[in-house]
Amino acid sequence: MTIKEPPRAEERETLVRSSSSIGTLVDLLLRNRRTLAGALSWVGIGVLGAFVFVAIFAFFLAPYDPQRIFLTPPNQPPSLQHLMGTDDLGRDLFSRMLYGARTSLEIMAIGVFLALVIGFPIGLVSGYLGGKLDRVLVLIMDSVYAFPGLLLAAMVALFLGKGVFNVGIAITVIYVPTYFRVTRNQTLSVREETYVDAARALGAGSWTVIWSYIAYNVLISIPVVFSLSAADAILTAAGLSFLGLGLERPTPDWGLDLSDAQKFLTSGVWWSSFFPGVMIIILTVGLSFLGEGLNDIVNPLLRKERA
Repeated sequence: MTIKEPPRAEERETLVRSSSSIGTLVDLLLRNRRTLAGALSWVGIGVLGAFVFVAIFAFFLAPYDPQRIFLTPPNQPPSLQHLMGTDDLGRDLFSRMLYGARTSLEIMAIGVFLALVIGFPIGLVSGYLGGKLDRVLVLIMDSVYAFPGLLLAAMVALFLGKGVFNVGIAITVIYVPTYFRVTRNQTLSVREETYVDAARALGAGSWTVIWSYIAYNVLISIPVVFSLSAADAILTAAGLSFLGLGLERPTPDWGLDLSDAQKFLTSGVWWSSFFPGVMIIILTVGLSFLGEGLNDIVNPLLRKERA
C-alpha cells in the first residue's frame, strides 16, 4: 500500500493558526459529513471504533478461552456452538478473532505511535533548521525508506525476536521515515509564512517558533498519514506472523491463524482462513477509508477536483 504525502502548506486553506489542530480537524469532519470524503471518514471512524470496542471487551464478548482446545474433532464448521468453527487444534475461531483484534491493534498502536513520536519532532527540527543536519537526516531517512517495508520489518523482527512489542518496534522502523518526510516537507513551507517571520522579528527563539507556531500548522496533516500508515501496519503485522516472524503460538493473532490454516485450504476447510482474512480486510479498508477521507477534507484543492 502506497502512503500519500499530504499537500504543501500553501496549497491548503489556512486551517490552523496557533490553535488546536485536533479541534480544527473535528470541525472539518462535522462540516463535511454530508460529502463523500466525510462519509468515508466517518465510516472509517466507525470501523476503527468497533474494533477498539471488541479489543477492549474481548474478555466479555468471547464465549471461550481463545487458547482452549476442545475434545471434539478439529476443523469443525461454523455452528451454533462455534459461530466461526474451530481450527486444526479444536480452538474456537470466534474467540480467537476477538482476541486477535486486541493483538493487531496493540501492535499497530505501538508501531505507529512510536513512529509519530520519533519522526514528527525530527522532521520539524530538520525542516526548520536546514543545513548540514537536514542533509544528513534526509540521507538517513531516504536510505531507510528505500527498503521494501515488509522486508525491512522482517529483518528487524528477526533481529529482535518474536513478541508484540518487538513486532511493534519493527513496524516503527519502517514508518519513521514517512512521518519525517511529511513533517519536513510541511515545515519547509510553513517556515516561510508571514506569521513565522513576525514571531522571529519579535524575538522568539528557534524552539519557540518550532513548537508554538510551526508544529500546530504541520500537525493538521498528520492524521492522514497516521490513518494510512495504521492500515499498512495491520497488513505488515499479519504478514510477519504469517511468515513466522511475528508472535509465538498459541497467541491469538490473525496472521498466525492464516498461516496455520493454509495447509487445509485444499481439504475444504474454508472457515479457518476465511474469517482471519475478513478481519484483516475490514480493519484495513476501514482505516484506508479514514485516511482517504481525511486527505480529501484537509486538501481542498483535491476536494474541488473531485466535486
